[in-house]
Amino acid sequence: MPDLPYEALKGRVATRLGFRHRSEPPIRAEDPKGETVYWVGAAGAGDDAGEGTDFHAVASGQVSVTPLLVDLTRHAALKDLGQWLGQLP
Repeated sequence: MPDLPYEALKGRVATRLGFRHRSEPPIRAEDPKGETVYWVGAAGAGDDAGEGTDFHAVASGQVSVTPLLVDLTRHAALKDLGQWLGQLP
C-alpha cells in the first residue's frame, strides 16, 4: 500500500510478488545500559520490480493485492526424494 492520502491512491490492482536483493546485514549497537543490541538491516532494493509486481503497483500509487500460498513444499521433488530415502540403509 503506498504511503499516500486515500484521495491520492490510483486504484487497486492484482499483482504478483516481486523480489528484493538481499537485505543489508544487521547493525550492532549498544543500548543506554551498555547491552549489545542488533537492528535489522535495511531491506534490499527491488530486483524483480517490473510491471505486474507489487513493487511496481505501489511505486505507481496503486494498492497492490497479491494472492499468496503458504505451502512452500517443492512438490516436483517429492517423488525423487522418496525414492532416494527408500534406497538408504
